[in-house]
Amino acid sequence: MMSSTRCTVASLLFSAFTALACDDSSQRPGSATGAGGDGTGAGAGGGSSAETGSSMAGTGAAGGASSAGAGAGGAGGTAGGTAAAGATGNGGSAGGPPPAEEAFTLLFRDDFDQLDAARWQLMTHSWTENLALFSQSAATIERGQLVLRLTPAPQGTADSSGAAKTFLGAEVRSVDSLTYGRVRARVKLARGSAVISSLVTIYTPWPADNWNELDIECLGAEPNDVQFNAMVYTGAPVRPPVTQSVSPTQHPQKVDLGFDPSEDFHTYQIEWTPSGARFSVDDVLRHEWTERIDLMVLPQNVLMTIWASSSASWAGAVTAETGKASATYDWIELYRYTP
Repeated sequence: MMSSTRCTVASLLFSAFTALACDDSSQRPGSATGAGGDGTGAGAGGGSSAETGSSMAGTGAAGGASSAGAGAGGAGGTAGGTAAAGATGNGGSAGGPPPAEEAFTLLFRDDFDQLDAARWQLMTHSWTENLALFSQSAATIERGQLVLRLTPAPQGTADSSGAAKTFLGAEVRSVDSLTYGRVRARVKLARGSAVISSLVTIYTPWPADNWNELDIECLGAEPNDVQFNAMVYTGAPVRPPVTQSVSPTQHPQKVDLGFDPSEDFHTYQIEWTPSGARFSVDDVLRHEWTERIDLMVLPQNVLMTIWASSSASWAGAVTAETGKASATYDWIELYRYTP
């Protein structure tokens, strides 16, 4: 059960974000029915699965017995079903020099004394490979930290397509986007089989006419393993109006960090410049991606998420512990890059 403090916080968040969450006139209309959800609307969503082979598409939010949604969810994707979780190792580096520190300008640092509606949106959508429906109540501010929880969903919870959802999860998405920059956060990631917690940057229009995405994802079944991933669309240009989302090509790299990121806080960083994407943990470069950096040019929103994957071979099978997971974000910083 939810404590009275969490209920109060969730109620306040709901009031503050009902008008904000998933309000995007570019999205196609949709609706959702279900029990126990909260909020109205939908939006292009995040997180990513590196195994299953169909593009994600989910709309709407569950709210009480029935709620109407506007928009389509599920940006954060799958890419043909062949890459699986990628190679396992210590990551890699292209060997180039790091970008100059003076090229990065701090836009803001958020210490999560409150959930700032000018900076963050609480999303309410899902997609096929996501066993959770994103819920506004799953993100709370507690003692100056942002806590995202994965919990069992009330019976009857479904997304806008009518697909049943077993869990409630969270996606907190930045209002603003970055075109080149740095995202840096101090996080205690989530543990639990099938549980994915993440720090993501992603191009969010839906249906997606193009794809840019950079991920740091903790695979909770084996929490020492973190997957770094870059996704770009390599197909022919798509002309509007777009009715079916494109699917990205993925470049996943699974890395054994040598510690359990669910036991304590660590600093995770995505750094994106015209010459490459660099993924660091505790200020140590763990992976660098340059292969198709020429295609990584679109404005991207920043996402903090927790969700449950249907891919047991990638994230582990659902267990009794899956619906008891949480990730805690102590602070986050966003920087703009100017060469």
